[in-house]
Amino acid sequence: MGIAREETDRFVLETIADAAAVEVGSVRQSTSLVDTHMDSLTLVAVVTRIEATYGAAFDPDDIAEILRARSVGDVAAIVARKCNAT
Repeated sequence: MGIAREETDRFVLETIADAAAVEVGSVRQSTSLVDTHMDSLTLVAVVTRIEATYGAAFDPDDIAEILRARSVGDVAAIVARKCNAT
């Protein structure tokens, strides 16, 4: 897919902020997912939005890795790997 890493990082950050109903400006790559009050169902909704936007398909192992992520940046890194970000 060749999506720029900065674009992926920003999209994931904005998507998580939107799903968690928090201001984008209050979320950083280092922000803990616990601090955004994300739960597993909300994170799966985020993945669904990412799949729809980038055309990526996350398999069960990818989903499990995302559910183990600790920060917004961790999720962005997983998405970047999956989308072959440059």
